[in-house]
Amino acid sequence: MASEQSYAEMIKEAEAAVAPVKDPELKRIAFEKILDSLLAKGSSETASGLEKSPPRSRSPKSARKAPERRAGGPQGYIDELIDEAFFKSPKTLASVRAELGNRGHHIPMTHLSKPMQRLCQQRRLRRQKSVQGNKEVYTYSNW
Repeated sequence: MASEQSYAEMIKEAEAAVAPVKDPELKRIAFEKILDSLLAKGSSETASGLEKSPPRSRSPKSARKAPERRAGGPQGYIDELIDEAFFKSPKTLASVRAELGNRGHHIPMTHLSKPMQRLCQQRRLRRQKSVQGNKEVYTYSNW
């Protein structure tokens, strides 16, 4: 019965500690933390042989599934274009840069050629030489 009395004292102490807090959610969280620390302190001080309480279940916020992580940077942005069938028809590097700019990713042309080359090596895109005006340019399309 002495343990029940000490638990009641711990609860009163935790309630007194959070009394000035106005926000009910914050008050609840603070109460839980303080009570946990008091219980941990009390169980380490008294060797009464009481079982430890089972670990609390995680809150719904932490139990949520983490969002799918995608590679960032130019290659990640181009991957998104591939997934959205942007390369259904052949596109030049300039048109890829323009589309990324429309989406808020302002990337210099020099930073696009290497990721495009990697995607071609991975056979996610196909690169073909074509003539536009009097210039030969590479166009990229789905494989």
